[in-house]
Amino acid sequence: MSNLHLGAQLYTLRDVCKNEADFASTIGKVAKIGYKYVQVSGVGPMPPKYIRDVCDSNGVKIILTHTPPADILNKTAEVIENHKTMGCSCIGVGGAPYGHNYDAYMRFCSDYARAFEEIKAAGMVFLYHNHRVEFQRYNGVWGLDVILNNTPADTVKLTFDTYWAIAGGVDPARYITERADRIYCTHLKDMAVVNDAQVMIEVLDGNINVDAIIAASIASGIEWHFVEQDVVRIDLFESMKRSYDNLTARYAFN
Repeated sequence: MSNLHLGAQLYTLRDVCKNEADFASTIGKVAKIGYKYVQVSGVGPMPPKYIRDVCDSNGVKIILTHTPPADILNKTAEVIENHKTMGCSCIGVGGAPYGHNYDAYMRFCSDYARAFEEIKAAGMVFLYHNHRVEFQRYNGVWGLDVILNNTPADTVKLTFDTYWAIAGGVDPARYITERADRIYCTHLKDMAVVNDAQVMIEVLDGNINVDAIIAASIASGIEWHFVEQDVVRIDLFESMKRSYDNLTARYAFN
């Protein structure tokens, strides 16, 4: 019996989350589609309590965020309190704060070690989100694994972006299986070819083997999955609905 949960990555809807009124409207539309969970990322500045209240009033739970790395480093206690206010136990970043090379990854692991410990002490978890650049090798080791190999396994996990893994030449289902203990959730989007160009497209409308990703996630006990599309070629909400409908028709999301 699978225990899968499907959420909406609000970064996809960032252009309609710039202020409080738009945020409230957007969350209402997201809930109407059927999403019960969200990742707060790319939204305009607004109080954590407001974000929580809007989500609560629509029956939507906040699972994780993308938070500015400098805030996590320099305002760790405040960030933790803000996440408690939102009812969210996962504090995430969208990428490496110092750039992408071996020394930058190692500096990130070292500089943020104290923040990782404070997050752990608060009963929370830190989530790192990958793109394709983390699959460059350094002495035979992917940059993403450099980060994982030099951070505490019980505190630092991944928001594993399956599209960007493929763009980096990596089989996401295999990586999920091999790194199951370090993956908290996935980002799901699809890849298609339009006019001889690689494009992002709604989940299950493209060429990615989503069946393999979901099967590996079920086998590995990874419950959380979020629809994200960095670039949307149709109406934003139509895109989010199409991915939701495709996924829920095919898999047993709770």
